[in-house]
Amino acid sequence: MNGSLELEVYKALRDAYNGIKRELHNKLAQNGITWPQFHALYHIGDEGIPSHELAKELNCNASNMTGLIDRMEQNNWVYRVHCKDDRRVWLIKLTEEGKRLKEELIPRHQKNIEERMGVLSQEELKTLKSLLDKLIKGNH
Repeated sequence: MNGSLELEVYKALRDAYNGIKRELHNKLAQNGITWPQFHALYHIGDEGIPSHELAKELNCNASNMTGLIDRMEQNNWVYRVHCKDDRRVWLIKLTEEGKRLKEELIPRHQKNIEERMGVLSQEELKTLKSLLDKLIKGNH
């Protein structure tokens, strides 16, 4: 059975995304950090972030967030403190080790993305971006 060109392109797009994501996540894992942990580090600013806001940023529920933060605490990357304005709210803050790791990994992750996308020329990247923008907007 022969699929449509649209279906073939969809599958190629999906496979490219999944392959690139897997490669990038594996590179993070080589640094001893999972994607959810890296994603959390990325979203924790200098002032910290309420745990419910971090859960929203990571698109996960409270129970998953608790386990994630527990593991990050065990690695000495974050700590919890009560919010001064509302003691029911826990703020998640970076330790010095967490700040160092974030400062190290974010540029490395960006470099990994740039290297992976480097198989395309600048002109090809511009064309691909334009085509993806068109797909996102749903314009015909």
